Amino acid sequence: MFKFAHTYYFYLFLLIPAMAAVFAWFLIWRRNALSRFGEWSVVRQLLPEASPGKLILKFAGAMLALAFLVLTLAGPQTGSKIEKARRQGIDIMVALDVSNSMLAEDIKPNRLERSKQAISRLIDKLDGDRIGIIVFAGKAFTQLPITTDYSAAKLFASAISTDIVPTQGTAIGDAISIVIWVHPIKVPVVKIALTIIVFSYSDSRANRL
Repeated sequence: MFKFAHTYYFYLFLLIPAMAAVFAWFLIWRRNALSRFGEWSVVRQLLPEASPGKLILKFAGAMLALAFLVLTLAGPQTGSKIEKARRQGIDIMVALDVSNSMLAEDIKPNRLERSKQAISRLIDKLDGDRIGIIVFAGKAFTQLPITTDYSAAKLFASAISTDIVPTQGTAIGDAISIVIWVHPIKVPVVKIALTIIVFSYSDSRANRL
């Protein structure tokens, strides 16, 4: 990236055409003055220093030096500009059934362990997203508040067992109510997508929202 720190110095470039006009007028005046001593071609041979060529080269050099001076005063800067790109992820709340029915081995090793493995794989795929875990049986509890600490999320998920909620049942409605209660979806400035994933194999229709 290339830019100038003090661009207002560029106004000095206006001096170049102004000085060029003055210099052109000076050359014309000088030639007319020397022509009074005779033919211009003769005067040039007698006075080689009267030739405008050297003066033009000197003037061009002076204008080039002025241009470089202006560029230096403007403060050229090069380098990379680092911009933070904010990724707006999603919030994922996992509601996991920990009732005794999750110990059934119709899915190996059992329903609960297979669900925990699925949660662990889900966490491995997250990038900039937040995740929280609710466990439920007869009642629902927050196992992990919503976080971006994926290591902690996997640790809490691995520790889940059917003993974590002593009351039996399938209170899916309570679990979803907790999700809505604890998630900051009503913050007006922040718009974050919320995804609720429920792991349950119960046929119970009780406690529906």
